[in-house]
Amino acid sequence: MRLNDPLTQVIILGFVCFCCPGMFNAIQGTGSYGLRPQDSDVGNRAGTALSLVFAFSSLFAGVFFNIVGHRLLLILGGLTYALYFGSFLAYNTIHSIVFVVIASCLLGIGAGCLWCAQGAIMMGYPAENEKGKYFSIFWAIFNLGGVLGNVIPLGLQWNDPDAGGASDAAYIGYIIVMLIGTVFSVLLLPSSKVVRSDGMPVVAIKYSSPISELKSVFALFKDWRMLTLVPMFFTSNWVYTYQFTAVNAFNFTQRSRSMNSMCYWLAQIITSIFYGAFLDRDQWSRPTRARYGLILLAVVCVATWAGGIAFQTTFGPQSTILENGEYVKNPADFRGIDLVNNTSSYIAPFFLYFFYGVADAMYQGYAYWLMGALTNDTNQAARFAGFYKFVQNLGGVLAPVVQTSKIGNGPSAGANALGATGRGMGEMIVCVVLVFAGIIGSIPVAYKAVQNHTVEEGDDTNGEKHQATFEDVKV
Repeated sequence: MRLNDPLTQVIILGFVCFCCPGMFNAIQGTGSYGLRPQDSDVGNRAGTALSLVFAFSSLFAGVFFNIVGHRLLLILGGLTYALYFGSFLAYNTIHSIVFVVIASCLLGIGAGCLWCAQGAIMMGYPAENEKGKYFSIFWAIFNLGGVLGNVIPLGLQWNDPDAGGASDAAYIGYIIVMLIGTVFSVLLLPSSKVVRSDGMPVVAIKYSSPISELKSVFALFKDWRMLTLVPMFFTSNWVYTYQFTAVNAFNFTQRSRSMNSMCYWLAQIITSIFYGAFLDRDQWSRPTRARYGLILLAVVCVATWAGGIAFQTTFGPQSTILENGEYVKNPADFRGIDLVNNTSSYIAPFFLYFFYGVADAMYQGYAYWLMGALTNDTNQAARFAGFYKFVQNLGGVLAPVVQTSKIGNGPSAGANALGATGRGMGEMIVCVVLVFAGIIGSIPVAYKAVQNHTVEEGDDTNGEKHQATFEDVKV
């Protein structure tokens, strides 16, 4: 396989994301970024700072992509992931949240750059009939990081059922892997040098001026297709706060949290392969695939979140304890399940968590597939990816606010803990409403905007399939 083949480049990109955001997902999936459950406020503050900066950096990352290209963005992004994990390693020793918050903000900038570059490659490199295939390959490699990344704490702490969080050795292991992933980025070629099997280049890069790029970015806020997808984008990371912290961190021992997280990302790998093949099914037209894909997504989400509601009725804050002079939620109100010591109680919640991973892979995969169906231009794809991450991370900012409120599963110390109501069911209901608002919002795009072949704005081919060269979309 040629180095300048689009699929080769996507595979390399997958390994970069395996090492950087893949390791991030591994520790994030255990809840509170591997911290002890009693330090969940630190994890929530870090997540809020990260998501807030991530949102705005994503919005403007497309500008930098179209000026400096993807390789530099990926290198800078990878370094900020390593720094972020270094801050948690330091927190285990000095217990200072300041470094954690600063590193979170820097990661917000770096992650915005990395995911913008990733989105441009993922949506712009594949031919129109291979977008699902490319997504599934990337998503499988990327989420393999989440699977194997959980082997680190699982192996180190298997014989310590009372461990409250990830060890220093686990954080060091993650940092080393992230630095290796950053080095992988140098193997990615400029888009202008990537050539498809028919000998045609993926795209002829014509960088716009920064002002033109900013105009193109802000034009997305007037694009009805992007606006109707806002609920789906907004929800796609919102549910992580509930799943990773309220479900996993609060209700399982550390080794069980690692096992759950590992299988959550394994579910994403398996699902992305089959769902990607489903969305690329040759026997159906692309509009038909868009509609069937949405219906299948809705069915899986109904079944999964119904199970989630049932599990939520078994735990949630309803009393407080006095800790360091403040009233905090009582850990006894949660399950404390261990996969070895409470195997019979573990099985059903384990499968629920597995299917949370299935639903998430389909939800985000469908969002990427829809955006990919709307453009073949890597420059416009970078703007789409930036807009997607901007809206997605606004959800990531607000989700911890709900979780730490009186209706959430992790009410903050003091008045919220004392006034906690509904045993966390309010947080669950918010998640369910948002998930299905996203599905409903995507209906107009799936049924109206997706065509058999993509016609770029300003293109005059009248439906002819794009193969190689694209002009920048102008406002």
